[in-house]
Amino acid sequence: MYGAILYLSLALGLSTAAFASTEYAEGGTWSHGVGSKYVWSYYYHGHKGHGATAIGKYRSFSGYTRAGVKASATKNNWWVNRAYYNIY
Repeated sequence: MYGAILYLSLALGLSTAAFASTEYAEGGTWSHGVGSKYVWSYYYHGHKGHGATAIGKYRSFSGYTRAGVKASATKNNWWVNRAYYNIY
């Protein structure tokens, strides 16, 4: 699979707690989560080009990131938040 998706939900005003996770995915490391203000996605792969996307109220894409450099995307959260990574 060339990408992954995580749907994160946050009911506005009910909590300021953050949800965060770090996973070893497709040979790289993917950190993603949602806090009281932001949704984020960071992906690192040492040998392949990759990217990260965070979608809250709007979309943020890291663009193509070369091997050995961390891809990062952060956006203001919303009702439903999404985090992705992609390998090229």
